[in-house]
Amino acid sequence: MTQARERARIRWARWAAAALAALTAALALPGTAHAAEPEADGVVIVGVPGLAWSDLDPDATPNLWDLAGTGASAAMSVRTLGSWTCPEAGWLSLGAGERAGGVAPRDAQCEAQSALPSPGDTGDGWAVEDWDAFIDVNSAYNYGARLGSLADALAEAALAQETAAAEAEADGEPAPEPNPGSCVAGIGDGAALAAADTEGRITYWAPGLDSLPDAMAACDVVIVDPGVVIGDTADNAPDTSTDYDQLGEDDTEVGTDATSAADDPGEIEPETDPVRAGAAKAADTAIGQVREALPDSWRLIVAGVADAAAPGSLHPVLYSGPGIEPGGLTSRTTGRDGYIQLTDLTATALAVVGADIPATVAGAPVTVLADPDHTAAAAVARGSDETAASAANADVSPNFYWTLSFVGVAVMLLAAHLVVGPDRFRRTARTVCIAFSAVPVAGIAAGIPPWWRADHPKLAFWGLILAGAAVLTIAASLPWTRTGIRPVLVIAGAAAALIAVDQVSGATWPLHTPMGYTAQAGARFTGLGNYAFSVFAAAVILLVCFIPWRGRMRLWGPVALGVCSVVIVGAPMLGRDMGGTLTLVAAGILCCLKLWGKRLSLGAVLAAGAIAFGVFAVAGILDYLRPEEDQTHLGRFVGSVLDGTAAQILIRKASAAWGTVGQSMTWITLAAVIAAIIIWRKRAPIRTDAVAAAVVGLTAVAAIGGLVNDSGMSVPGFTAALGFGLLAVAVGPRRDTPATLETEPVATAPAATQ
Repeated sequence: MTQARERARIRWARWAAAALAALTAALALPGTAHAAEPEADGVVIVGVPGLAWSDLDPDATPNLWDLAGTGASAAMSVRTLGSWTCPEAGWLSLGAGERAGGVAPRDAQCEAQSALPSPGDTGDGWAVEDWDAFIDVNSAYNYGARLGSLADALAEAALAQETAAAEAEADGEPAPEPNPGSCVAGIGDGAALAAADTEGRITYWAPGLDSLPDAMAACDVVIVDPGVVIGDTADNAPDTSTDYDQLGEDDTEVGTDATSAADDPGEIEPETDPVRAGAAKAADTAIGQVREALPDSWRLIVAGVADAAAPGSLHPVLYSGPGIEPGGLTSRTTGRDGYIQLTDLTATALAVVGADIPATVAGAPVTVLADPDHTAAAAVARGSDETAASAANADVSPNFYWTLSFVGVAVMLLAAHLVVGPDRFRRTARTVCIAFSAVPVAGIAAGIPPWWRADHPKLAFWGLILAGAAVLTIAASLPWTRTGIRPVLVIAGAAAALIAVDQVSGATWPLHTPMGYTAQAGARFTGLGNYAFSVFAAAVILLVCFIPWRGRMRLWGPVALGVCSVVIVGAPMLGRDMGGTLTLVAAGILCCLKLWGKRLSLGAVLAAGAIAFGVFAVAGILDYLRPEEDQTHLGRFVGSVLDGTAAQILIRKASAAWGTVGQSMTWITLAAVIAAIIIWRKRAPIRTDAVAAAVVGLTAVAAIGGLVNDSGMSVPGFTAALGFGLLAVAVGPRRDTPATLETEPVATAPAATQ
């Protein structure tokens, strides 16, 4: 018997090693490579704060409309340090290539950060006044923005050219001609903030567009501020009070309610008024002047570099010039067609002129997605739809989270009643637990239809939630699915299958649902978000524990399901979830050990953690070894470890996680803990391996996920939302007479726990 067990352990070790090798190989599969863009002699970036897709009109703004049709375009997130970005912060972020904040207060209509002073004349150039104040303010944020990175990168390129020429001359070789234009010029007050170097100095600056030819003659990168902020009249925003962000406490996970609910500045009417129309026309006139002065060998980028007022929004970016075909845009930082980020403009400008992109620049050069059927009307329609979807998602998210949490508090107590309470209301409690567990699944499915296009988007969204929950509840209550653990398998199976299909098919559904991410937040555009991961992980744990595995499948079934799930979560072309990979591997190992009747000693827990970290490290290194344009944030994190900037990322994520304490999902988490204590005190110990394994797995997902992800309390909250009620249904009510415990617990309903 001992030899048989030893042989079984050896076989298990071999298969585990093979599974780990298959997993790491899957995580290392290469992504899609993009062709490099042709170079140009220079690039002009025209920034227009507040520019929206609705401002583009063939009659009112003919230059913008023409650029939308003849060039490449995308919707751009300008998110920096808060839920909306005022012009001062937008210009600074453009120059830094990283999220930066302004010195002036960030009020709801951006009045303070729109009144930008002109730079001072130092006699031998120009310099931004009180530049040290900008440095001091941003040093308190944990994004590590290095203001002036754009100008410094070009200065370093010029120095490298001079050094190469001197070395060639010393060796008696033909000396390459240095490019005197390796610098950044600024036109307008806002452009001065983006064109300044790390000392606040500007190589060339002028107040008006009349100096644009001289600016292009002096520098290869020219940033233009036409002096126009496109916004509505002041009385369209009811709240203009100052909103100071807590330093470093930004909500980095998409869909969070951290700033949307507590610091809601009030709704702003979307209707265009004469003030906005006049500003858009003035900006279009300035862009026309730039186009007339632009040489054929130069490129032009027109972008809405900031919001004009709260709430935040997506903004158009239009890219044209030699080598730019009509179509869409994307970047490595988004991984999704039609979307880029503000910091990508910094990297793009450097790439156009052939300068190296420093590590301090978080963005990546944009890639053109040529489309022979591209038209201005189609680009504007697509951009407007993307903006409306993102805004509608941000609008419904806070109510969804708070409703889910507050209703969840009652459901957690009902789940405890189902397990340990009297007979009265047990059937109702069971149905409510099933229905509530279906809500997060319905929230994910709600991203499939374009609900934001309805006349009343909020009603359409909640209608989808109720309909989805009702369909799943009915599916789990049919005569052949309502007994034993079958409802658990129906809901958990639907959740896992829905998310798996979405990831394999391109992760299109979560983009416009509170269970996924919203593009305007700029944290994640594709892959598996933390909220959906929590639901997916909880569903996988329940399936591993309660599928009635038979024979050898009791060993290999959970392993196969777990490996496939980790690939879905962590593969670069699928989930791309760094913290989720670590969490699911550790939780899955602990869950399987308990399911197989093993004792969870300290050594077993440490071994699970070591294996999880090993998978995480191997996947990260393999991702890091891929081409830079194909790396996910897992590979980029490895790069940050190597260049010494990982500490800032970890601090930022820890700050974001800590900031979720007290937010909506905190309360459902607390209620689940209280309900678990009630059940433990009245019905311990757990008598089946299946239930014990589910408890261990769900607890590990909630605890580890909450610690390693920047969503903090949201991870245990969504884990409880799906898993706690279903686990209570699987356990079932206390029996009046002693039950016979089975030695194969996963083959029977684990209701007989005491």
